Amino acid sequence: MARALSWTELAGVGPLITLVSLSSLVVLAAPGGPTAAVIAAGAVVAQLYLLIWAGKTVAALAAWLLQTRAGMTMAAVQTAVMLAVSFAGWVPIAAWLLPRLGELDTELGRFPVPVIDLLAALPTGWGYAAALGARDGTGFGHVVALLVAGGLLHLGWIALTARALRRPPRRATPRRAVVQRRPLPFAGPRVSAVVARELATWLRDPARGVELRSAWLTPLLMALIVAPTGWSWALPLAGPAAAVFGAMVAVNTYALDGTALWQLLTTPGALRADVRGRMVAWGLLFGVPSVGLAVVLWAVTGSPLGGLAVGSAIVAAATACAVAPLLAVVMPAVGTDARERVYPGQQAGDPTGGQMTIFPVVLVVAVLPFAVGGPGWVTVLSVIVLTGTVLYALPVLTVRLLQQRGTGLLDAMGSRSSTHKARR
Repeated sequence: MARALSWTELAGVGPLITLVSLSSLVVLAAPGGPTAAVIAAGAVVAQLYLLIWAGKTVAALAAWLLQTRAGMTMAAVQTAVMLAVSFAGWVPIAAWLLPRLGELDTELGRFPVPVIDLLAALPTGWGYAAALGARDGTGFGHVVALLVAGGLLHLGWIALTARALRRPPRRATPRRAVVQRRPLPFAGPRVSAVVARELATWLRDPARGVELRSAWLTPLLMALIVAPTGWSWALPLAGPAAAVFGAMVAVNTYALDGTALWQLLTTPGALRADVRGRMVAWGLLFGVPSVGLAVVLWAVTGSPLGGLAVGSAIVAAATACAVAPLLAVVMPAVGTDARERVYPGQQAGDPTGGQMTIFPVVLVVAVLPFAVGGPGWVTVLSVIVLTGTVLYALPVLTVRLLQQRGTGLLDAMGSRSSTHKARR
């Protein structure tokens, strides 16, 4: 069954976009004649084959690792590394090409040749090496290597998927003792209770636990990538980045909590306290640390962008903590109910839609302090006004939508839970 399913994994928009990008290899090899172009076309297919199964195998391996607490940490580190390289991996290259951009000097530098050779030597560069070899008439050994490596990854995915299909279901057992917490000094008892519950859930729930780790590791790894380059002036921007990643992992909290939503819907006044409690918990876990990260990196680097980065982190954190609960109501990704989940790979819901919605929203808001410009007091005033407006208006809207849509959301989660039990 796993072998038959494997070919369906090739369908999707991602492979098509990758194929279009790799088609440039044919253009690169074209000066070598028709034979070279044909070899390059084969290299395109082989490189696509390798990239697809590398991604699929890594995802299947991560799902296998997520079954243990140590594996959850490993998977979170793996996800954070991939995201950090995706978002900041271009900085060392840009720092070589524009070494004095922090001084507003746009004179181009030279890209080190050894780095080009290293990138071409990696499996992800074998298609490029094959195109060059076809153009220069030095053979097509890299094409064979791509097919062999892709085939091995393909077989690895089949083995991991077959193992997952044979695995029997099992129940989770609580391992943490309940700890009594004091009410927060700046919140009432109801909101404090929600905050305590949310903080415990972020640490206990396997799906949220992985997201929590990856959301914080990613900006730290991005800072480590940027720090050795000549672009250390950009380090304080890791603060707003932390707020953005924190927002993306918190867009599906109501669906992750599952049918426990009935308690909120049947308790008078609970919805308002729940929304504000989730916002405060997010602020403690992501908001305050993201602002603190921007402040610390500003103090360490003395960056001219430090003040703006701190203001950006503040408005990004405020927007994220207010928009995340709103999108959790508007765009819930219902999956396996919380009572049935043992590890994150158990179809906790796919919140990609909500993540791709909140990402540009928080990013645009984070850029506003840079776009406003003017004297420092103008930036401070804009940060205060924007933060106050967001924190005042959006929670009211979220509570109203919960009152209108809460019953429907609960029915959807209850139906999914019943279907899951029937399948078992």
